[in-house]
Amino acid sequence: MSLPHRESGRRSYAYKEALRQLLNPLVRVLSRLRVRPNTLTVTGWALSVCAAFLFGTGHVRLAGAVMLLGGLFDALDGAVARESNRMSSFGAFLDSTLDRLSEAAIFAGIIFLYAALDRPYVALLAAVAMTFSLLTSYTRARAEGLGVECRVGVLERAGRVVLLSAFSLLGFLGPGLALVAAGALVTTLQRILHVRRATRG
Repeated sequence: MSLPHRESGRRSYAYKEALRQLLNPLVRVLSRLRVRPNTLTVTGWALSVCAAFLFGTGHVRLAGAVMLLGGLFDALDGAVARESNRMSSFGAFLDSTLDRLSEAAIFAGIIFLYAALDRPYVALLAAVAMTFSLLTSYTRARAEGLGVECRVGVLERAGRVVLLSAFSLLGFLGPGLALVAAGALVTTLQRILHVRRATRG
């Protein structure tokens, strides 16, 4: 029964390692320029808010591009903090907090778009995607508050950003929302089951 979680963990690690190798040259440049990790965090959040506004005003493809750029900054802040030895408890707190605000803003923009277009069922789908996307992060944080490491799951934040951005750029926002909602739901359930097993007896 634990095999799927080990496989999921290996896939997640391989994905993150590949991304880390890809971003390493940029991380080193930013570290040499002494760019503050918190500056990158706030910039990523600001880009996400811009993407949310673009979604809300119907500029879906442009919103997808800006969202993807914001995701890049989100991937860089922690890497730059480690490279420049500027890791801090506040930095980690700020990163997690603004990540949640970024996701909420993006989905709020999408919900507004479909409400304005009188497409209530797609707006509801966006609300479901938002709910379970935020729950994936909450379940991990709550688990770690109990002393249980909880990195399992098929679709973490980076995957959600890439998936939703890609489908937006292709003009298929609705199907992208469906995939994000399904992936976030599965991830939430995986984390609940993982914590249940870890806290048994």
